[in-house]
Amino acid sequence: MAEPRPPAPRVEIAVSVRTVLGLVGLGILVLIAALSIETLLSILVAAVVALGLDPIVAGLVRRGWGRGIAVVAVFAGLFAGVVALVVLAVGPVWEEIEEFLRALPGYWDELSQKPGFQDIVDAAGADDTIRNALRDLAAGLPEAASAVAGIAAGAFGSLLNVVTLAFLALFLLMERPTITDWLFGFTPPAAETRWRPVVENAILAVSSSLVGNVAISILAGTIAGVSSWLLGLPFPIVLGVITGLLDLIPQVGATVAAVILTFVALTVGTTEAIITVIIQLVYQQLENYVVAPIVYRRAVELSGLTTILSVLVAGSLLGVVGAILAVPFAAIIKIVLREASAPRRERMEALRAPAAGG
Repeated sequence: MAEPRPPAPRVEIAVSVRTVLGLVGLGILVLIAALSIETLLSILVAAVVALGLDPIVAGLVRRGWGRGIAVVAVFAGLFAGVVALVVLAVGPVWEEIEEFLRALPGYWDELSQKPGFQDIVDAAGADDTIRNALRDLAAGLPEAASAVAGIAAGAFGSLLNVVTLAFLALFLLMERPTITDWLFGFTPPAAETRWRPVVENAILAVSSSLVGNVAISILAGTIAGVSSWLLGLPFPIVLGVITGLLDLIPQVGATVAAVILTFVALTVGTTEAIITVIIQLVYQQLENYVVAPIVYRRAVELSGLTTILSVLVAGSLLGVVGAILAVPFAAIIKIVLREASAPRRERMEALRAPAAGG
């Protein structure tokens, strides 16, 4: 008679009350984040703006300014610059923007009559669709003009009131050293010594990317507007403004702007379109390999592939705001990962050294 089998060992999984409370707390935080995503995005945008201006404020503090006075002075200068831009540029160009949008259906009709172009459009079955879309766009003025002229402001305004966003960034900028010191107060001295320079480098990367992006976009818009005027393209100022706004989106925006410029140039002539393509190709190469490295001063060390992937992912998740903020956050992630992986990379180099010497 076979002996009875011993009972299977019981496995007990002990979950402490602290672990359960931690999981519940994490779930609550995730739920709150999902329910208040727009508010969190507003805080995120304000934080990026504050970090972008922080090196400027820090420079004034090193010159003897108080932190509060320096922050107020920087924001006052920024506000004055925005007001001057609206008064001197956006206001006078507004009517031209509306005329440009109203003329788009006519430009498409003229463009579709070009030899060879009609065959391509008919093959794709896009003629009626595009013509109707352009007529709807023209009929939707001034809302459509607002969307084209102020795409960035419209994106920000959809998240939160601009004034509230500005004040949030103002207070974050004032309290930035206090917040940093408070966070490092929970870490050992050795960790603070290691990671505080990383935080400062990340802030510098955010500032360099934002300021550099705006500067490059202004240059791109100026070149597009001047070249359009020299080639006799219609609405050169509007084309320059559209190019500058689209160029705020790294990598992708410049290509979209070049396509728009080429289509408008085709309404004037094939020669003008070819010259426009050449100008845009040459400028984009200069921007990618000459202008951008000079403006960023190597503070944001991202490859073209990393930039495009970050823009596409962030843009799909957060729209235009995400596409614009993708590069600063990609730079922060790269700086943090580089420091976090530094000990392991040093160990691997030490292991390779004997093999290389042998």
